Amino acid sequence: MLVTGARAADVGTGHAPLFVTAKPVQDIWSGPYLGLEGGVSNTLSEVKADSRTKELSRVDAAFGLFAGHNWQVSRVVLGVEGAASYIGGSEKGTHPTLGAMSADAKWTVSAKARAGVPIGSFLPYLSAGIAVSEHGLEVGGVRQTSVQVGPVLGAGVEVALKDKWRVRADYSLTGIINQTSRFNGTSVRRQAGNQRLMLGLSRAF
Repeated sequence: MLVTGARAADVGTGHAPLFVTAKPVQDIWSGPYLGLEGGVSNTLSEVKADSRTKELSRVDAAFGLFAGHNWQVSRVVLGVEGAASYIGGSEKGTHPTLGAMSADAKWTVSAKARAGVPIGSFLPYLSAGIAVSEHGLEVGGVRQTSVQVGPVLGAGVEVALKDKWRVRADYSLTGIINQTSRFNGTSVRRQAGNQRLMLGLSRAF
């Protein structure tokens, strides 16, 4: 009877435990990374002189390098990234009063902050920062170039692969220039911006 009573006392009541240990969020994003990217770039320029406006739009191949560092804070990934990109050549056109001209924005260097929420091996993210871009405008055989600082906004999605490799699709919109200069005594105002869609391959360390 004592043995039987002891066995009966050992039988569970059927109640689930009050506390369950939470499964930790897998951190596969923290640390530095370095990558290459290539894609399509579109630069739109608006040239205004004597109240007449001409728009020039060029679609070109783009490529560049990027590097950054991520930190995972709870369920959010925060990071900083720098990039340098070639974004296209010159586009020619004819202004109603200036005549033959060409505009270009050949390269840009950016520094951005990123924030994303990982979903398994996927990381959708938003980015924002500043970009330094070179631009040129040629009117009547006279060419002027300068370097401008503007904002850059972006969004993308990154996928973690095996052995710390990652692939991503990244969209960026860059404000390049809003400047007034003079060509042969005529005041010329140029506004321009660039957008690009890039596919990238990177390696984490």
